Amino acid sequence: MDENGSSQFIESTLNRGILEEMLLVALFILICLLVYFIYHLGNKHVSENNKLSLNTSHLKLLFFLLLGSVFFWWIWRHWATLTSILTPFIFAAVFAYAFNPLVKYLMSLKLSRFVSVLVIFISLILLIVGFSYIFFPMMVTEINSLLTTLPDIGKNGYNRFSDWYQRIFGNQNIIPNTIEDLFESLNVDFQSITDWFSSSIGTIVSSMGSFASSFVHIVTVPVLTFYFMKDADRFTVFAKKLILPRSRKWVFPLLEKMDVVLGGFIRGQLLVAIIIGTLSSITLMILGVEYWLVLGLLAGIGDLIPYIGPFLGALPAVFITLSSDPWKTLWVIAAFIVIQQIEGNLISPKIVGHSVGLHPVAIIFVLLLGGSLWGLIGLLVAVPLAGIFKVIIESIYDWFKARYPRVFKE
Repeated sequence: MDENGSSQFIESTLNRGILEEMLLVALFILICLLVYFIYHLGNKHVSENNKLSLNTSHLKLLFFLLLGSVFFWWIWRHWATLTSILTPFIFAAVFAYAFNPLVKYLMSLKLSRFVSVLVIFISLILLIVGFSYIFFPMMVTEINSLLTTLPDIGKNGYNRFSDWYQRIFGNQNIIPNTIEDLFESLNVDFQSITDWFSSSIGTIVSSMGSFASSFVHIVTVPVLTFYFMKDADRFTVFAKKLILPRSRKWVFPLLEKMDVVLGGFIRGQLLVAIIIGTLSSITLMILGVEYWLVLGLLAGIGDLIPYIGPFLGALPAVFITLSSDPWKTLWVIAAFIVIQQIEGNLISPKIVGHSVGLHPVAIIFVLLLGGSLWGLIGLLVAVPLAGIFKVIIESIYDWFKARYPRVFKE
């Protein structure tokens, strides 16, 4: 497309956007005139006692409802832009929330909030610098090598699995003799699966690369985290002022319960993921597995997702070793089983506990629901959101039970 064509396309797009805005404004004015007409027409045909009346309070309420509707409509129209802008703020808020108990602990040692936050930031910077100096070059080398050899690893793993399948089921007449025949009988196009896997890996890598190369996010998130942590008391006071005085007696206890659930889960799950990632990396290094640092990191990230995550985190290590040394795969599977048993019986009960208070069946349900709705992000936020929802439902139940005790009598 030449320059004139590009300019005409942009101009037509802008004109369409302006036309849509004008039509929506005209529709809004038309609805207001229609409501005004129906209001006066209705009052002419009813008795004096049944007439509708609009006082100043009603007009204020109507104005704020219309203003809120316009605000939410504007958010919906510009959701993609707002998401990219709010992403660093969300990350910074989560980090500040996770480190807030540590800030309070340092403040209990007679340090000011500013000094406490400064101590935490300096410690984190030293930790990150030390980690980067020791492990970052190794991690970059492993990632580059893994991305280069991933197609060969996948081909070798497929060939090994195909040979194993043919040795076991090659002489059977009940089921297909080869893995290709098995896929064909199941109406599975293996080439489409490999193409999808390759494209998914490429998309994930490019997304991670674009985020890592975004200097704005790299700089903005730590700066926002610092200010969120330093001025947390001011934000808390400001948020409390937004709540009506008559509502504070039930809103504040509700927020405290949410804080217990959300804070306990987020901080505990992050700490457990760090421990599991470290244990996995050390175990894979001892077993002599290639890419042990990256595979341990993936195991730690996967552990952020309850119940399902540990299995997802172990799959890359199993897949890598299966393509090179099937016997080592058995050791890797046994090692991950032991690590997950240690986590489930010792680490998680001590650190995370039962902060969310959901049954395992409910957790698996909300994970599947969150994953189907929002993908990976849904898997990460499904459990804490379900915990918050549970607190709200329990508070509503307690309110109804106190308000209508007769209904709940046995």
